[in-house]
Amino acid sequence: MQSLHGFMPHGMCYLWRLDILIMHVLADVLIGLSYLSIPVVIWWISVKRPDILFRPIAYLFILFIIFCGVTHLFSIYTVWTPAYFIEGGLKLATAVVSVATAVVLWPLLPKALAMPSSEQLAQSNKSLQDEVKLRTGAERQLKALTNSLERQVQRRTSDLERSNGTLRDFAAGASHDLKAPARQISLLADLAQRELGGAASPKALGYLHDVKSKSRDMLMLIDTLLSYSDLVETKAESSATALKPLLETLLREYYPDAPITLNVTDDPTVQGDETLLAHLFRNLVDNAVKYADTPKIVLTLDSHETANGLVVRFADNGPGIPANQAEGAFKMMQRYRSDVPGSGVGLAFCARIMEAHDGKIIVDPDYDDGARFILSFPPFEEFADDKPDH
Repeated sequence: MQSLHGFMPHGMCYLWRLDILIMHVLADVLIGLSYLSIPVVIWWISVKRPDILFRPIAYLFILFIIFCGVTHLFSIYTVWTPAYFIEGGLKLATAVVSVATAVVLWPLLPKALAMPSSEQLAQSNKSLQDEVKLRTGAERQLKALTNSLERQVQRRTSDLERSNGTLRDFAAGASHDLKAPARQISLLADLAQRELGGAASPKALGYLHDVKSKSRDMLMLIDTLLSYSDLVETKAESSATALKPLLETLLREYYPDAPITLNVTDDPTVQGDETLLAHLFRNLVDNAVKYADTPKIVLTLDSHETANGLVVRFADNGPGIPANQAEGAFKMMQRYRSDVPGSGVGLAFCARIMEAHDGKIIVDPDYDDGARFILSFPPFEEFADDKPDH
């Protein structure tokens, strides 16, 4: 068979021998079909596992294999039909796709070689599993330790509650037992004074007066200690409390005739227990009145915000607190002047009230015009949370 252009089909080259024809045709059929099946596999892998293939390269490779398969299948056609121009076009297209595939594959080689092997991945997986086991074990140990600590805290809290209950009972019992002898001593002094009548010497009457005075002091001290014991167990409530009206109320109710001038800057508002705060500032005002050494008492209140909360400063124009006494001023029974009456617990009350507010009170060491106390309150949102009993 010869075409119009004078070309002969490939079968002429094979002399139309059946065995050669079958061998070539069968080989091209198998190669072409195999080539065309490979792109299906690559495409299916790219769909199911997009993480393991470079998609643009995979699609170019699929195109290259399809052209190769079509070229082989078209070779079967040219065995009987000399369509060599079409066959050449197919081969040229296959060559273009082949060159493009080769060009993009070479730069990909370093990345492909850098990919971990299955053994490396298996080793990495084993290392990760070992690390997970270690972390799981550490988490179990941490959880066990946390549970143990929680149990210890619960036991300590229970022990502390029992201890506090015992102390409260002791304080109440001791208060009652101590008050009775103190009252009897005062009563006996009154009876002795009546019995002696005019026969008593002025010196003896002075002694009896001192006995009654000291008895009253003892009763006052017992009441003060009992109040401090109650304060230790008091839970500070949380509410917005404006300090200026609180101080004005204190001065109006407890010091109506005292020559006191109150100067307030910024009108500070704190988050806390209004009753406890009133108790705190009454003690500070008491100190200012007791230790006043000028005809007029001037009290000054100001505040400013810091990164750690609100700082309130309360000052008087009295003699102040000596620098060597400032650190111990908030201890129980601490007094630095014996010529002024008092129990020495007022500032200790103030310190305990500030502790109940998660705050702190100190004496300002840099203030020279009297005594100035610095009260540090935590931010509102911190104190506003539920707090345990103190």
